[in-house]
Amino acid sequence: MKNNPRIYLLDSQAYSPETIAVAFAKTSRSPESFDHIAAELTDQKSAEFNEKWVVGYGHSSVAEHAVLHIAIENVSRLAVENLESNRLASYTEKSTRYQTWQTGAFHTPVELTGSDIKIDYEDLCNRLFDFYSALIPRVSALIASECPQKTDENQNAWKRRVQSTAVDSCRFVLPAASIANVG
Repeated sequence: MKNNPRIYLLDSQAYSPETIAVAFAKTSRSPESFDHIAAELTDQKSAEFNEKWVVGYGHSSVAEHAVLHIAIENVSRLAVENLESNRLASYTEKSTRYQTWQTGAFHTPVELTGSDIKIDYEDLCNRLFDFYSALIPRVSALIASECPQKTDENQNAWKRRVQSTAVDSCRFVLPAASIANVG
């Protein structure tokens, strides 16, 4: 799978700071690009999101994205970790807990081009993604059997809780080269 890295600013003349902040917050649970997420938002939806998550739940990291907005897409998880470890800013990244990662979405270093190692490397990454995809339903079934639905929890909420717990548990088999987004 070929994913071209993208680094860009969200236009502060096209979007309010609040809308940009929400677009960055939503990347955690949405596989869409930052500009696509922002295009689907309205000032009203953004205000409601901020009211709920920033004011209501105290997630101040959402508000921190209203200052400088640099979107970085289709880079390896290793690159994301390197960027975030510098702590030059607040970051929100594609969640390995709430999103199921797609097979083949990994970075192949250009240094491997033309070498025998490239074939082995890509085969291993593909097998890790295949294992991850096969593991999630099995882990979901185990979690569902051990974590029954709570009395005050509706069926959909319980299914989301089981799925996110399973995906969170299985994410550790993904290679560090998995393609990610960070804002």
